Amino acid sequence: MYLVVYPAVIFYLRKYKPISAVNAFRKLKTEPDSQLLDIRDDKTLALLASPNLKFLGKSSVQVPFSESDEEGFLKRVKGIFSDPENTVVCVLDNFDGNSSKVAELLIENGFKETYYIRGGVRGKNGWLAIQEELLPPPVHMSTAKNVKSSNNNEASVVGTEN
Repeated sequence: MYLVVYPAVIFYLRKYKPISAVNAFRKLKTEPDSQLLDIRDDKTLALLASPNLKFLGKSSVQVPFSESDEEGFLKRVKGIFSDPENTVVCVLDNFDGNSSKVAELLIENGFKETYYIRGGVRGKNGWLAIQEELLPPPVHMSTAKNVKSSNNNEASVVGTEN
């Protein structure tokens, strides 16, 4: 019993958790202190832009993540979010491998809550898979048309033209 109950309790008490794409959208829509952090690299972002959150009065924040530069990544993210103790972050990646690491890293460094989007952009039940049926058209991801470029030392706010 201990082997089942203890890990389950630990999972539900931690402050970073997986979240479905549709629930991430709901959180972004209903919680004013929530933000989408897209950690995909510039090359991937050039092919497919971040979700357009202008409809919600927000912008997607894009900071490329590299395991070899976690400290630099964290510095760039903290430079964007001025009040991490009161910020809820939904982390988006191509799939969900690095996003869970980033969610944990942000919690360890003072963020209020973090969620990693299950399936990321391209996975089963990820943002692309559910957007046509479950999300309003203004927040759909599309081929990047207007992306502010950034290099690995900068962060950028990105969007798409509609």
